[in-house]
Amino acid sequence: MQPSEHRARIRWSAPRVQRGLPDALRYVHAIRFTEDPPPWPDESWSLVCTFDAPPSEQGNPSLARVRFLVDAAPHDRLKPGLKCWLFEGPTQAATVEVLD
Repeated sequence: MQPSEHRARIRWSAPRVQRGLPDALRYVHAIRFTEDPPPWPDESWSLVCTFDAPPSEQGNPSLARVRFLVDAAPHDRLKPGLKCWLFEGPTQAATVEVLD
């Protein structure tokens, strides 16, 4: 695991489960922090989720290693207990909980 990576639990939303869980080992989408009140600022950060087995095999929830896609992201916010939402376009796909 890279220093900026953290273990996380990903709970997929009902619409995402109905469409089928991702079958890839790498999943990259925008997040919003649950502690930030809406409306959210225009800036968003892409979260890279790396799986040992695809979510389609793991089920819901899935375990992953997560990190930001870019160096300029607020890495200090990825800490144990953080919850954020993963979005596929305008649709919330999952809730991410950072474990360590």
